[in-house]
Amino acid sequence: MNASLNNGSGAPLPRTGRAMPQHDDETELRCAQALEAYKAFFLKYERQEAIVSRINILRLSCLGKRDVPLDGRRLSEVSQAGKSRMLRAYRDRMNAMPGPDGQPNPYRVLYVELKGAHTLKMLCRVLLRMLGDPHPEVGNAEDVQERVRRFIRTRGVELLIVDEVQHLNGHSNNKMDITDELKLFLDAGIVPVVFAGNEKSRAFFLRNDQLSARLGPALELSPLSATQAHERTLFKTFCRDLDDALVKHGIMRNRSGLDGAAALKGLLAASGGHVGRVCRIVEAAVEHAVMRQADFVELYDLSHAVDTFAIPQRYIKRNPFAS
Repeated sequence: MNASLNNGSGAPLPRTGRAMPQHDDETELRCAQALEAYKAFFLKYERQEAIVSRINILRLSCLGKRDVPLDGRRLSEVSQAGKSRMLRAYRDRMNAMPGPDGQPNPYRVLYVELKGAHTLKMLCRVLLRMLGDPHPEVGNAEDVQERVRRFIRTRGVELLIVDEVQHLNGHSNNKMDITDELKLFLDAGIVPVVFAGNEKSRAFFLRNDQLSARLGPALELSPLSATQAHERTLFKTFCRDLDDALVKHGIMRNRSGLDGAAALKGLLAASGGHVGRVCRIVEAAVEHAVMRQADFVELYDLSHAVDTFAIPQRYIKRNPFAS
């Protein structure tokens, strides 16, 4: 469907809607609703499912184990490759599952995202709030640490996911304190831990070789390659499913042809084969398409998304849709 015309310079032209975004109340409300719907759904993807499977095996293998050393897992991948969204979706799915009593446990899997300025006491208070402590701000450092460990057990926490661990790479006391506490969770048999971060987190794992030895073979969310037939099929399937979801969730009126040859080639190049980056590029294109009242996401919108988002984010240097 999406075989847009071009203006002679190679840049695609719009086929539906207007050429420029419309800034009126009705269009802005429609765009806000579309973006909210876009962020609400999560697509299954073979490579992510393989990672989630290994994480879930870790969780299941540690059930009922207390006061014995536990294993963990580690995942490093480039920024915006889709790892954090995948991990949060796994948490949400696990926490919604009924337990032995038929009721879901909202504490089954905890997900915490580290910040560069976190101290151990601050992190413990974040965890206490997640765990439902009525007074997370009360107590000194030793007290909040002990309460975290106690709450993890009494709330039935089965897995802790710590994201953005690249912030722990360094020699400051704060970083070392947090790292030591997370190691203690494993060493003291409190809870298994999944450590995740961007490409800079690899330096953290190299510095902490004894910890890494406890985390098993690294989980890999590697990009898809245009040179492998199976990987091209995976990429096309993902883009097709994403296209279907845009219509299913009322985001676009018609299919956009994201699995068409031109869209696939451009999206593969612009994303570097990372499906998480595909989602972000398409999100920017959806906003542009809705604001100009188009019937679907066109190559025109994808090209605009690459120029205004993917290139500034340094996904790619040149726009593959404008060649």
